[in-house]
Amino acid sequence: MHLRIVVAAGVLAVSMLLLPALAFAQGQEDFQVVKTERSESFVLPYTAVNHNEQDPLVYTFDEPKQPNWIVTIQNNVSYVPREGARTIIKIQEAAPSEKYIELAIYGDQSKRYWVGVNTAEAGYARMYDSEDGWSTEEPISVTHTENSGLIITNGKRTVVDRLNVDGFAVASIQVYGNDRNSNLANAYAGDIAFEILFGSFDQSSIFFVPAAVGIGIFGLVAGLLILKKRKPSD
Repeated sequence: MHLRIVVAAGVLAVSMLLLPALAFAQGQEDFQVVKTERSESFVLPYTAVNHNEQDPLVYTFDEPKQPNWIVTIQNNVSYVPREGARTIIKIQEAAPSEKYIELAIYGDQSKRYWVGVNTAEAGYARMYDSEDGWSTEEPISVTHTENSGLIITNGKRTVVDRLNVDGFAVASIQVYGNDRNSNLANAYAGDIAFEILFGSFDQSSIFFVPAAVGIGIFGLVAGLLILKKRKPSD
């Protein structure tokens, strides 16, 4: 009898120790994570937007992604019809670094969109802030390369171009919607899909896509010019 009690107590203690790890694993599964050698994607539920600043929903990468990477964000959230309903996204380096990129996406009629960058040297600076500032049709992108620095779009156009932040290693992405003293609902349905593509120029084909498109267009134009020259005049 005593042996059974001891065994049961031992099992209970082990279960309690493993509970946080199991909960985290289940959470990662809920994020619909897909990983490849040069990419990682995950989907956060709309409930992330209802968190506040003190309790954000955080996705942490196994290893920081650097130096070249592209994060695309597809916002599929259905917002509560109230002024100020929004999503805050922070792309962060690992502690103790103070460096992060902050995006605010407003779901109310204003469609306000702002971008902030924080570094230890310069502090926090708002780089872009505009109403009707983001697209509901095209994904937002945040890109960093060794040569070009930081480039951010709003789904329509580039809003931050070639900003030098002295390198950036993406370690985690956190999402919330409310200030620390607010618990208002911001969304009631949908999700936010993230994808990061990363690697060196000589290791990942994603960085050659613009060049390939340019070469293709150049070839098409050159071909048309050659055909025009060969065409007999009237």
